[in-house]
Amino acid sequence: MPAETPKTPRALWWGAVLFAGIAFLVSWWHWWTFQYGTFDLAFYVQALWLALRGQWQVSLLNVPLMGNHAEPIVFLLAPLFALWSHPMLFVAVQTLALASMPFTAWRIARRLQIERGTAILLALATVLTPATLLVGLHEFHPEALAAPLLLLLIEAKLAERRGWFWVWFVAVLSVKENLALLLVAWCVVFAVLEWRRGRAWLVRWNVLPGAVAAGWLLLCGRVIGPALNAGNVDYLQLYSHLGGSGGDIVRNFFTEPGRAFGALWHALTHGNLVWALVLPLLGLPFARLRWWFIAAPILGQHLLSWRVSEWSVGAHYPAPLIPLLWIAAVEIFPKLRAQRAVAIAIVAACLACQVWVGPVKTIAHDVATVGERLEERAWKAEMLAAIPPGASVVASQPFLSHLAERERVLSLHHILKGLKTLSRAPYEPPAPTDVVIVDYTDRTTFSTEAGYYHPRMRTDAGRYVPSSDRLLHEFLRQGTWRVHARNEVAVFHRGEPMGAFGIKTPPVPFDETTTLAAMQTSEERPGKLRFQFAWDFAGERTRFPWMMLVLNDGKHLYPFVKGACAPEVAGGRAHESWTVVFPETLPAATYSLYALFYDANEAAWQKKSPPDDPAFTLKVIELGQRQIAPGR
Repeated sequence: MPAETPKTPRALWWGAVLFAGIAFLVSWWHWWTFQYGTFDLAFYVQALWLALRGQWQVSLLNVPLMGNHAEPIVFLLAPLFALWSHPMLFVAVQTLALASMPFTAWRIARRLQIERGTAILLALATVLTPATLLVGLHEFHPEALAAPLLLLLIEAKLAERRGWFWVWFVAVLSVKENLALLLVAWCVVFAVLEWRRGRAWLVRWNVLPGAVAAGWLLLCGRVIGPALNAGNVDYLQLYSHLGGSGGDIVRNFFTEPGRAFGALWHALTHGNLVWALVLPLLGLPFARLRWWFIAAPILGQHLLSWRVSEWSVGAHYPAPLIPLLWIAAVEIFPKLRAQRAVAIAIVAACLACQVWVGPVKTIAHDVATVGERLEERAWKAEMLAAIPPGASVVASQPFLSHLAERERVLSLHHILKGLKTLSRAPYEPPAPTDVVIVDYTDRTTFSTEAGYYHPRMRTDAGRYVPSSDRLLHEFLRQGTWRVHARNEVAVFHRGEPMGAFGIKTPPVPFDETTTLAAMQTSEERPGKLRFQFAWDFAGERTRFPWMMLVLNDGKHLYPFVKGACAPEVAGGRAHESWTVVFPETLPAATYSLYALFYDANEAAWQKKSPPDDPAFTLKVIELGQRQIAPGR
């Protein structure tokens, strides 16, 4: 093949543009409608926003940017962020980087003497495989950049362009500290394969790069991490099932290998990371073991973890593996006779797997619920707009990236968990912020699987963490709040609480510390109800009832979660107001209404949700019948 790569086929441009368009538009929709479910994007937004102002401590994790992961590549986005200070800048860069992969893959395939039509199909497979689109849709994380950068590194190695090899090698190192392990493995594998090329070659292409990667890994582990992390994020806890310390884990690999093999088997049989990467490529990567040895440090790190997201596609973790398994499959093609047919089968398998493990179902659901999301987005955005730009904020995770451009923004999940990130060390709640935003139906913040939302639990011998409701109460009781609550979202603003109202209903005792003194409802307009509650709390609160309004038309139940009742109040008489606005999708009908009060901590931990299971119900108050016609 000539040294110069032929003109880029138009099909690759169409494929890249289609991928970028879908990935960015769906990502923007998820962000704009408050569907993002982690604090990753918010962390990087706040980190660069502060860095441009000469500040480094990121309040979301209480570490500098380099204290969470060593990701200096993020600083390259600072000039762009200075020009366009918007969270979706990060997603746009990530999307464009992933969309560049077909062009690099095309050049690699042609260099491997693969005929033009087949090379086009294989190049398109880099963005057609479901893992790539899932990485692109998972908010933003620098690790996503490893996929296009590793492809560029592979190309530079094949072309023996040493200058570009070093550019992409350093770029990969700067993406995340654990990629140094992958690059060390790369250098070792190629040193074995290329030992006959002579000492000078081995030093230039393998020994020296391997030493740089190992040195960076040592620097991150021994200096940068300990100096900047200060115990706020403990990633070693992801492997606590393998041993109590790093030394224990290494020792147990030899003395108790069953632990590691059991973890690997569980990840392979209960997760889909490996199979979702290999099946779209028809299993061909298994025929090229060298790339599996290079991938082994990263793949093993994910499969040995107890965290489900690490051994399942859907997050950013597959990104470094996508180019490695792609090249493992492509290197087989020069030996195949029916190259075009196999390439067509790979494209077909990629498209089929988009339905199996890809985001097709999620995108279809987005299309089906556009009206509902737009309606919900409007009132949530209105609530956020009332927050002053300089106010300090605690918020549920879907709101964090919208509020991250400020000095002090905290994630509510830390308060609910009561422990530092991936740690058993207690999380010391900060002084009250100016605003607290709680979305009681946010399953990422109120996650029992992640352990964020829990009843009273023991962390080790003799040490307990209070329930999440109790922890939220302890944080809020430090100040006084004016609460604006609509549907599932409550926004607490520092200030005087709402005034008293006339008592017209008989008291309803819940337990020895909690009595509902009165509950009144009024219809402000069609499709909008306002509830007023008067509570009496005697002594130290032991239970924090949640409320759910349930509508029953005789055929279906329609629940509307209010959330915790007056969690900010420590004792005495308290008044609160809650507005429920029924969505336009709710059918107009005569409904029987009742207020269901329940213990959400215990119900969530047992994976049971009222009103389907009465086990955790505290009180049910009938509210009679109403004709409800949601406002248009």
